Formats: sequence, C-alpha cells, structure tokens
Amino acid sequence: MMAMAAIMGVLVSCQSNTKTPESAGSDTSALASSTSVTDSGAAAAKPVKAVALPAKDAEIMNVSPTAAVKAPQFTNEDVNAGLARFEPLRQEYEKAIESKNTAKIAEITTKYNQWVGEAATWGLKLTKDENQIYIDHYTKLVRQWEKLSQRIKK
Repeated sequence: MMAMAAIMGVLVSCQSNTKTPESAGSDTSALASSTSVTDSGAAAAKPVKAVALPAKDAEIMNVSPTAAVKAPQFTNEDVNAGLARFEPLRQEYEKAIESKNTAKIAEITTKYNQWVGEAATWGLKLTKDENQIYIDHYTKLVRQWEKLSQRIKK
C-alpha cells in the first residue's frame, strides 16, 4: 500500500498544481467548522456534513471490482499496451480469489506490483493534457484492485 501511495505521489506531481477558483478556499473551510470550543474550554466535534464527490471522483471511487474498465487511448503506444495488461491480470486475480488459491493470489500480486512500478513512469510519456486523464484512469484501476483485495479477507 505504501508503494501505491508513493507512486500516486509521483503521478500527481506530474500534473499542474493550479487550483480552480471554486476549490481555492474549500480545502480548509470544512476543517475550520468541524470543531468548536465549549464553555469549559474543551474542543467539541461538530458533525461534518457529508459532501458529495464530483461526478468524476465518484466514478473513480465507486468502480466495480469485477467490471472491465475501458482504457482511454493515449498518444503513446507503450502506455496503451501497459494499460491493456491490467484487465487480464485483474481477471486472473479475481479467479484466484474465488478459488481461494493463496499461492496464485501471491503470484498475481507480485505481477500486479511489477505492473504498478511500470505504470508509475507512464505519465511521463504523455502530454500534459493526457496526464490528468491517465492519473484518473490509473486511480480507478488501483481502486478496483483494492476492492478485489478486500475479498481475500472474507
């Protein structure tokens, strides 16, 4: 998991760090309103309203662990070929989980970790405009894998 976080950090650093006007002040407003000081001086937590995710973020977070995710086509064929390797790997992983074959799960997890390591460099091969699309798609695939991994514990 730490490796995935590091990879996402690399991917995110490739994109521009500009904020849209509507998001510029929203990062701290929810935090500022989430606590208050009571008469006794102790901080009391206020309930924080559930915030709906933007449609794109909701689509990424709510991806089905078992449905094929169509990859966008990029200008770099290495990236396209690399992304195409994910779906067969995911299907193989799903079958191994269903059969509770721990040796196969471990083997496929190793292949996935290698794929993630390679995927960390693919954003560098894309145009700036394609990079955010790539990051979103990659995040969706990683989220899908995480959801499948949760089934191992069951």
